[in-house]
Amino acid sequence: MNVCLLLIGDGRDEYRDRTIASAKEMLPEFKHAVEVDDRDHKLGFAGAIQYGWQQALATGADWVFHLEADFTFERPVPLDRMAAVLRRHPKLAQVCLKRQPWNDTERAAGGIVEANPDAYTQHVEKGDIFTTHRLCFSTNPCLYPMAICNHGWPQVEHSEGVFTHRLLEDEDCRFAFWGAKFDPPMVQHIGEERIGHSY
Repeated sequence: MNVCLLLIGDGRDEYRDRTIASAKEMLPEFKHAVEVDDRDHKLGFAGAIQYGWQQALATGADWVFHLEADFTFERPVPLDRMAAVLRRHPKLAQVCLKRQPWNDTERAAGGIVEANPDAYTQHVEKGDIFTTHRLCFSTNPCLYPMAICNHGWPQVEHSEGVFTHRLLEDEDCRFAFWGAKFDPPMVQHIGEERIGHSY
């Protein structure tokens, strides 16, 4: 697989070290790697993704594994199978790894999917299990086709939501979590709070 690791950090080196140690244990080796270090917070959230996508496009890779440097992995990540799902479903923008519940609504419900279960659909196909939705494109750890980078990341407030709505102009566009609908998290978000800007 011709995958580019896109690692985005904000200067919290302890988190970055934990992320890299976990990635070495749970992820395959990558043919290409791009790291964005925005410890001076000049780029901001949107600018860091823009810069990272420019660098990733230059590698000639087919896929991007997007990783913010404050996550750890609970189990090995089957990138080849995630890519196979994306190949079979060109309208699928990404396959994301589920994190633990984070906000009050998710914690009260017991998980991300549990907070809005009717919005998610589980699929079993060729031995792969994944769960689709049309709620949001996520910058949590995920795999997406390099072609996604050609859309350009918006330099606006709430850029993740703006980018999501742009993709959802295609009525067939979907996003996915790897695994069954109510599977436990595959990653842990270890960053207690965001310290950058322009989210």
